[in-house]
Amino acid sequence: MKIIRIKPLYIPEDMRGVTEIYYPVWLYDFRYTVKRKLFGDIKGRLVVLVDGINGRAYLADVYPELEEIQSKGKILNPEINEEESKTFAKEKAEAFLFRKFAYLKFSYFLSSGAFAYKLFWAKKRGHSYHLMDSITGDEIEIQKINE
Repeated sequence: MKIIRIKPLYIPEDMRGVTEIYYPVWLYDFRYTVKRKLFGDIKGRLVVLVDGINGRAYLADVYPELEEIQSKGKILNPEINEEESKTFAKEKAEAFLFRKFAYLKFSYFLSSGAFAYKLFWAKKRGHSYHLMDSITGDEIEIQKINE
């Protein structure tokens, strides 16, 4: 199946026994203008990433590079739809702008948006799994919970 993914920045050194997991995300690019009487207007860009499973919105440093690939792993389905994700993204953008420019008049608009997958690599080690984030390189250990 062909999918659009965020291009990985980190790749595991040992790929033996590694499974690819594709996590759904929405990416939104906002442009804003802050009106100022002195020193001119401030124009900026704001990138918001919305988690496709739990709906949390996060500010990103840059708009990531996307690529179309033939997936070889497990693809997780989004739990929220595009309209919900836009709402979460707008709320995050407004919260940031209100906090940063509380006493100034600003305007913003959604410049572009995309749906993509973020890649995680999973590898079993003993009784736990290790997930590696393809963007940050962070590794997370997940252990089975016995009840």
